[in-house]
Amino acid sequence: MTDHRMFVSQATLDEWLGNGEVVVDGEVMSLARVGRFRLETAFHFLSEIAEGGDAEELVGKVKTQEQLASLGGEHCAGSVILGDNAYEVVEGFLGVRVEAAAQENAPDAASISGSSLAAVTRAAAGDSPPSQEIDLLAQFFLGPKA
Repeated sequence: MTDHRMFVSQATLDEWLGNGEVVVDGEVMSLARVGRFRLETAFHFLSEIAEGGDAEELVGKVKTQEQLASLGGEHCAGSVILGDNAYEVVEGFLGVRVEAAAQENAPDAASISGSSLAAVTRAAAGDSPPSQEIDLLAQFFLGPKA
């Protein structure tokens, strides 16, 4: 999943929108030649500024708003307060590639009942499981299993 995520700062997104490089429809950003990404509010941690150390090891990482809340952190104008620590952050969005997210949620080919191409095709299309007759017909046309 790591290969299919990207952080986009609010400033960068504003610039891309101004230049017509992206289209945002609801929570989905379409970036030419790259793909579509589902956006979620996130923060890129730049540095720990209260000199209390980085006990949570957040510097250099990106955390979503939901993850930040689960850690007990509070966001306020370019910074995050987490316990005794204060961090400088860049506000923006974590983009998860829509196609990658769909593939992760799709059933594994090995877990699909039925061994035929028809079963896999129907499962990928979201149709109900094929009947045994269809499996047999597909097997007849495609040949026996290897």
